[in-house]
Amino acid sequence: MNIETEFLKFKGKKTVFPHGKDYVGIYETLKAKFNTDVHPEVKTKILEIEKEGYYNDHGVDHIKMVIERVSRIIEQTNPTFKNEKGKFHISPYELFILLVAINLHDTGHLIASRADHAKAGKFLLAKFDSGNLLSTAEKAIIGNIAQAHGGKADPIGKLDNTMHLSHEYVRPQFLAALLRLGDELAEDETRASNFLLQIGAIEKTSIIFHLYSASLNSLSLDGNEISLVFYLTDKYLQNSFSKQSSKGIKKQYLINEVYERTQKTLLESLYCARFLPQSCRFTRVKVKINFLKDENNGDFMNPIGYELKENGYPTLEYADIHKNCESLVEGGTKIDGKYIASLIKKSKSKKNEKSI
Repeated sequence: MNIETEFLKFKGKKTVFPHGKDYVGIYETLKAKFNTDVHPEVKTKILEIEKEGYYNDHGVDHIKMVIERVSRIIEQTNPTFKNEKGKFHISPYELFILLVAINLHDTGHLIASRADHAKAGKFLLAKFDSGNLLSTAEKAIIGNIAQAHGGKADPIGKLDNTMHLSHEYVRPQFLAALLRLGDELAEDETRASNFLLQIGAIEKTSIIFHLYSASLNSLSLDGNEISLVFYLTDKYLQNSFSKQSSKGIKKQYLINEVYERTQKTLLESLYCARFLPQSCRFTRVKVKINFLKDENNGDFMNPIGYELKENGYPTLEYADIHKNCESLVEGGTKIDGKYIASLIKKSKSKKNEKSI
C-alpha cells in the first residue's frame, strides 16, 4: 500500500473533498512544482552547507522514501480511505494534507540553518503557492504539521488533536506523528552517496552520516516492533570519524554511531506513539549488526543483536546502551568502537605474522 497511489485513485472524484474542489489536481500541480523547482534546489543547498556534517540525500528520492515509510506505518492500522464501517478511516482530504506536508518538510533548508529549517518551511509555502491553490487556513495547518517533524519542545503536542478545516474533520497531531516517524525511518543504503564514499570525496564531518545510511540494509515493522539490520565492514570500523555536535567536533566510531542513532529511533518512536493509534505504536527497536571483511565480505566476528525498549522512568537523554543491553557486553568488556577496532588490528597482526 502506498498513500500517494491511494490518494491519486480519487482523481475526478471531487465530491469526496471539501467544496467539491479538485484536490488531486491541486496536489499534482504542487508536486510538479516541488519536484522541478524546490527539491533539486534543496539537494544543491545541502551540498553547499554539508561542511556542518549532518547531511545525506534530501532530494526527490528522500520524499519518495518518507512517503513509503509513512505508508508502512499506516498499513499497520489496516486502513480504509472510504469510511468503511469497522475499519480505521483516513479521509482523502487528510491524505492530501499529509502528502503536501511531506513534500514541504525539508524545504526550509533553502533559507535557514538545520536547527531552524523546520520552522522555515511554513514561510516558504506561503511564498511557493503564489496562485493560492490552498486557502490561508490550509497553508497554516500544513505548515504546522511539516514544522513539527523537528525539535524537542513537544512540537506535535502543541498542535490540535482534532479540528475542522474547510468543514472537514482533520487530525493534525496524528498526521504530524506520521510525518515525523516516517522521516526518522527514512534511512537505508540508498540514501548514502556510496560512490563518493569510495573515492573519498565527502566532507570529513559528513562521512559518518553517509556510512550509517550505507550500513543500514533492511527495515521492517512488525506489531509494535521496528527491526533494523546493519552490515558493517572492517574498513570503516578501525578508526573514528569527525562528527559535528552541539559542543563542537568530536570523534566517533561507526558502531557507536549505530548505537546512538538506534537509541534516537526508539525515542522518536515513543514520542510519536502518543499521537498514533494502538496498532501503529512502536515501543521496541530490535537491531542486528553483521560484521564483514571488506576484502571478501566474509564474517570477521559473530553478529551482535540487541533490543531497545523503554525501561524505568522515561528520559529524553541517551542512556548508556551497554547498561540496557547485556548482549553488548562480553566478559565484562563493552563491545564498542575501540573494542572492535582493536579486534580487527589484532586479527591483521596475526595474519601478518603467519605470512612471514
